[in-house]
Amino acid sequence: MKFALSPDSFVAEVAEKAKYSPELIQLLKLHQQFSCISPCSDVSRLSRIQPRKGLPVKPGIKCECGTQTEIHPVEKNIVKSYEWNEWELRRKALKLANLQTRVTISVQTDLSHMRRENVTQTWLPKNAACQSKRDGASQVPKPQTFVAGLRGQRGAHVVKANLTRSVDD
Repeated sequence: MKFALSPDSFVAEVAEKAKYSPELIQLLKLHQQFSCISPCSDVSRLSRIQPRKGLPVKPGIKCECGTQTEIHPVEKNIVKSYEWNEWELRRKALKLANLQTRVTISVQTDLSHMRRENVTQTWLPKNAACQSKRDGASQVPKPQTFVAGLRGQRGAHVVKANLTRSVDD
């Protein structure tokens, strides 16, 4: 309601605020009120303008500022299965193509897993207190032969000795 009664006073008040903040002139498009300032003019030009309609003579304060970016930014969307090597991609494609020709012989499903009964066959130890060679009754004597006179002289006499022991010994 106040604006409808006196709009010129509100426009003049906005222009007065813009005099002290020159960035508002460009933002609010107030070039008509400030005819001596062209759009996108710089601060050095503002300092040369003669004081007219209360414009400030001093330019705005300049200061150095800078921004810095991270050297090694950590990416949030790292895909572990990403592969850049062309040969590795080819190897994976061949493996998947080979899988299509394979036949599954047995399948374990969610319902069947851990349900198979494993059976092992065991023999209990014998009741005998002692097992010895005599209990076998099928042992055969191991033949052993000693040959004497192989080393030494060329024309020496060779003697064979039978060292086989009988099963009863």
